[in-house]
Amino acid sequence: MNRPNPRGLPALVLLSMLAAGLVLPLAGCPQARTDSTYADTARYRYEQGMEAFEDENYLEAVKHFTFVKSKFAYSKYAALSELRIADSFFAQEKFIEAIDAYRLFMRGRPNHREVPYAMWRIAEANFEQIPSDFVLFPPAHEKDQGATREAISAYQQYVERFPGDRHVPEAQRRILEGRRALADYELYVARFYLRDDRNVSARGRLETVVEQFGDVKDRWAEGAWMLVKVYDALDRRADALATARRIIDTLPACDEADDARGFLRKHGG
Repeated sequence: MNRPNPRGLPALVLLSMLAAGLVLPLAGCPQARTDSTYADTARYRYEQGMEAFEDENYLEAVKHFTFVKSKFAYSKYAALSELRIADSFFAQEKFIEAIDAYRLFMRGRPNHREVPYAMWRIAEANFEQIPSDFVLFPPAHEKDQGATREAISAYQQYVERFPGDRHVPEAQRRILEGRRALADYELYVARFYLRDDRNVSARGRLETVVEQFGDVKDRWAEGAWMLVKVYDALDRRADALATARRIIDTLPACDEADDARGFLRKHGG
């Protein structure tokens, strides 16, 4: 006959309780280890990706970052991996892919602290696609300026949204540089028309420079003086005189202002 245990519980019940007691600690401990392992593995794979990135092994880097992004979505390294994937595309001069990746990051994480960085890099990726001069090709101002407009727009959005960010001064310089390129394009087309005695077509381009590019002072002065001469050739003397005065009032020390003064003296303006 079985003897009762000291608390008067049947042995079978006691064994069941002991078994349950043993299971509970085991159920708690692995969870803590899993949480730690989750974060540690995410960090480890992210760091592996960064090592590959710094070694310019971008394919290997993207492999690690993609793994972290997909397998550790609740880790802080998932967001960082999304950015580094975009950076990897940028480093390989795959600018369209980089822009798409930065935008995907911003859509998925609109309040992340790295959103200013992503916006800055989108602008930079657009800027890198602006046509540049090369000895075997036409000058940049003769080429399509769509990428220039995209870059200016991206920089302006970045500056407006994050006016205190550290890249803002550089963005403002890039905006002016881009607008100078657009003004050069308008002047180039105007000269092209003038070579063919198409004064009316040239007038439209030069009026665009005068009305829209006052911040690019040297190009504005050049375009304004060309417009004076075009107005004069089109027998629009009043417009020519008014534009000459505008040059003098706006940039009195420039060479074009001296030309404008001579024009006014000659034509009694």
